Amino acid sequence: MKYSKKINNRSKGFTLVEVIVTILATGILGAIFINFVGTALTSSWNAVEITRDETGAEALMEQIIGEYVEDINSSPSTALSNIFNAYNGQTLNGVAITTQYITFDGSGNEVASGPSPNLKVVLQHSGPVSPAITGRYSLTTVLTESRDTSDPIVIY
Repeated sequence: MKYSKKINNRSKGFTLVEVIVTILATGILGAIFINFVGTALTSSWNAVEITRDETGAEALMEQIIGEYVEDINSSPSTALSNIFNAYNGQTLNGVAITTQYITFDGSGNEVASGPSPNLKVVLQHSGPVSPAITGRYSLTTVLTESRDTSDPIVIY
């Protein structure tokens, strides 16, 4: 009986074609990845600026509300007019401030009016997000003259 051994003459390793295809595929995927990372890096400043500007606007709104609380505790009858006169039409740190006296009709819809017991304060950032977008965000609050001198003082 003869035993025959199969001899594997094939050498181990990659062929030149396999190596070239792998390098090309890696290069193409790398180029696509770099393109996406580059796009993300160039637009990442936007989130930082928006957060910074929103924080500034929120701080300004807190300042306005703080002044209102101080005024309403000392002289409730002039608190709204003091805020209206101090801030209407102002722009502070890139934030445009608009104040408007409003009332509400029977359906709860907002109606502009002359001096009333409600003052709407709107803060609108004036800087662009991009050339196509002119306004970033706005904050709105309604201050109301709902106190008189017999009410306890509000601590803010």
